[in-house]
Amino acid sequence: MDFMIEFGDMDILNFLKTVGYLKSFSKDSLDKISKISRVEFYEKNSIIFTEVEKGKHIYMVKKGKVKILKMSPSGREFIIKIMKEGDVFAESLLFENGNYPATAETMEDTFLIVIPKSKLEELIIVDNDVAVDFVKTMARRLTFLSKKMENLTMDNSVGKVIFLILDLSRKNCDGTSKKQRVILDVKRKDLANMINISRENFERILSYLSKLKLIGVEKSEIFVKDVEGLKKMMYQG
Repeated sequence: MDFMIEFGDMDILNFLKTVGYLKSFSKDSLDKISKISRVEFYEKNSIIFTEVEKGKHIYMVKKGKVKILKMSPSGREFIIKIMKEGDVFAESLLFENGNYPATAETMEDTFLIVIPKSKLEELIIVDNDVAVDFVKTMARRLTFLSKKMENLTMDNSVGKVIFLILDLSRKNCDGTSKKQRVILDVKRKDLANMINISRENFERILSYLSKLKLIGVEKSEIFVKDVEGLKKMMYQG
């Protein structure tokens, strides 16, 4: 279930200023984007969109949690990503006119910033500054995704697990290399599926990294103790 929430342009603008994806955007660009945006509320376990739907909107999580998933032909669910406050999803629609790339479902009551694709495209066409801001941001995003794909395809399970841990801990970074806290939002077997390794192998690698004192492991949390140490090991296996 979803419905629109009344938020003023300034409320949306102030939130956009906190979104990491938009960190290189000028205040003027963010102001223009805020004017074509709205806030919608979705209850827990609501489907925001499916991969068989025509893509019409780009989303940002204002508050709450969303899982991005794909369904196998047998009906098995594979979680690709967990989106939290400040995360952007379905932005790939800016470069294509097809369906949404996956299915999005709320994991708790969630508020989303919703930007109509058609209005954003119109803004990009008529405003060079906004267009340049998006090009720079997408270039940075593609670099990160390229590294992620390289990690997922390499024959290094330890590197895959480390990359996943660092990716999950990105938003919890406090500027030090110690005690970054990662709350596991999904079951460990789903995390293993996200990087294409077995649950058993995933558990063994967590135990191995814990013995090296690079991480600490509890039931639903991982504590990153040494970011630099993890980075050095990522491609060593």
